[in-house]
Amino acid sequence: MKLVTIPAGAFVVNTLLLWDEETKEAAIVDPGDRQAVEEIEDLVSRHDLKVKYIINTHEHPDHTAANAWAKLSFKEAKLLMHPLAAENLNYWTESEVGELAGAEYSPQPDEVVNDGDVIKIGNLSLEVIHAPGHSPGSIVLFSPETNVAIVGDLIFKGSIGRYDLPMSDYTTLKRSIVKVLNRLNPDTTIIPGHGPKTTVRTEVAENPFIREFLG
Repeated sequence: MKLVTIPAGAFVVNTLLLWDEETKEAAIVDPGDRQAVEEIEDLVSRHDLKVKYIINTHEHPDHTAANAWAKLSFKEAKLLMHPLAAENLNYWTESEVGELAGAEYSPQPDEVVNDGDVIKIGNLSLEVIHAPGHSPGSIVLFSPETNVAIVGDLIFKGSIGRYDLPMSDYTTLKRSIVKVLNRLNPDTTIIPGHGPKTTVRTEVAENPFIREFLG
């Protein structure tokens, strides 16, 4: 799997472009602003890729801000998210946070994905793990072929996602983090929704929240 991270928007969201080098099928994760989508257009053109999916890890406006622009740019790509993300998709758009994120109203998903579903991108598989707490519709995308987990705002290097927002919940977030870590192995690379990548091993050893959760 080839993966490019593009920091995007006022909240510096990790917008991702990933693809299977053999089939050239690709997916965009969390289109954070128009500039990121334009950078992806250039990468798609240079590598002769076909964008099959646009995927949201959750429904917050910094992660969905450029859904509409991505759909316009890649008309054959299907927009995917969890059904609870779809239910609350534009809740934030006209909020102060949505305005700061430069969020545009997002179209509804072409398809929803649930816990246990597998998204196929060429020879790659992304296993969907529902991980609510930061938001009701939060998901993790785990690639067993490459041992990479795209976790949205569930876990950050040295920290965890916020749980003081509308529809967020600390107990649910804690339960989701433990569930996800039990599914992964120590060498799994974690790509969060903001900030640098890390590994399960590092976070279990050094992240004070996770050390407390795992007892």
